[in-house]
Amino acid sequence: MNIQLRKAKIEDYEALCDIYWELDTLHIENHPELFVKPKDYPRAKKYIAEIIQDQDQALIVATKDSMIVGFVESHVLKSSSFPVFKKREWVQINSLVVKKEYQGNQIGSLLLQEVSKWTKGKNINRIELDVYTFNQKALEFYLKNGFKEISKQLYLEL
Repeated sequence: MNIQLRKAKIEDYEALCDIYWELDTLHIENHPELFVKPKDYPRAKKYIAEIIQDQDQALIVATKDSMIVGFVESHVLKSSSFPVFKKREWVQINSLVVKKEYQGNQIGSLLLQEVSKWTKGKNINRIELDVYTFNQKALEFYLKNGFKEISKQLYLEL
């Protein structure tokens, strides 16, 4: 499968929204107490434009025959000034998603390699992300690609 990677352009907005819908639907179905279907688009065009223009954010798309089949959205974070925290920067992956019909073709791994290159280019040596426990497929993907578990987020309904 011939997959090309590139930075997103604002002209990709509609195609990106289609994939965001797929991602959001998965979360809405598994955690309806946390997620709702937006009335219009899953992400505002302004939000996408800001990511594209910001040097500390990256939105990288994977294309097959000029059609977007996946993307990774990430941004640089810095540690808080709380004295116990070591001063550091890392890249946080907000979303890495491949359209369902294209999963299993190494596209996610290619996107991960590309965001790793972007991270190293910023002289940052760590990538972090959050995964919901219902998403075992994603968890297995990240562990297979060298990620390690660092914490678990818990909640209590009152």
